[in-house]
Amino acid sequence: MCTKIIAQKPIDELVAAEKNFAKTSKEQTTKKAFLANVDSNCVGFSKGEQVNVFRDWLERKEDSSKLTWEPELAVIASAGDMGITTGPWEYREKSLKDPPVVHGNFTTVWQKKDNGEWKAMLDLGITYPQKITPISEVKKIALHGSKVNSFDTGSLLNTDKNFMNAYKTDKKTAIEFVIDKDSWFSIAENAPLKSAEAIKANMSVIPSNIQFTPASMFLSKNNDLFVIYGSAKTGDKKQAFMRVWKYENKGWKLLMMVIS
Repeated sequence: MCTKIIAQKPIDELVAAEKNFAKTSKEQTTKKAFLANVDSNCVGFSKGEQVNVFRDWLERKEDSSKLTWEPELAVIASAGDMGITTGPWEYREKSLKDPPVVHGNFTTVWQKKDNGEWKAMLDLGITYPQKITPISEVKKIALHGSKVNSFDTGSLLNTDKNFMNAYKTDKKTAIEFVIDKDSWFSIAENAPLKSAEAIKANMSVIPSNIQFTPASMFLSKNNDLFVIYGSAKTGDKKQAFMRVWKYENKGWKLLMMVIS
């Protein structure tokens, strides 16, 4: 008798990692969930200032409050080494029996470690007042390609820099030039914009006079998915940002932008 073992696809591994992360938070504690699933150098932001997410949760006291969430969109690089998940979250002050007091959308950057474990490397979220849209299934985007694209760090940073310069001149034109049908924008105090059409129809919620200050980046092995993140400022308001770029059909497209 022969049993055929079918390996799990990388995109399904990524979704499973996010779901297990959320399950631990729901069934055990949010602190245990974060300490078990985020990298020791995981980056986050609090009031526009960069923080170490692992250390932040390590120093928190255990309590019965509940942070719950689920993935709605997952993206993975062609090498299966790096991915992004995003979806809605809710926070309850004491237990799951309580109504949520605040909700929003998270975006997490994941990397697959040498031991096969997925760890969260960057975690950014927004809040918004609109109702959460029910999720029927996770949308999965797997980039395809067998060759390593020949890009150096400088050229990748220039891709984002050129976008920032164009954004300053003409936000609408700059955004429309780089988005595609799968693009997803999460802008603070607004429900996520989950398509190019939604982004184009809601340009007014995307801040125009914002200053982006990149801090660092993450890059997939095949150089087809890269994330740049840092602080941002709109007037006196300190914020943070993340942009996710994908390389397909010989060009870079802005798959996600988060402004928290």
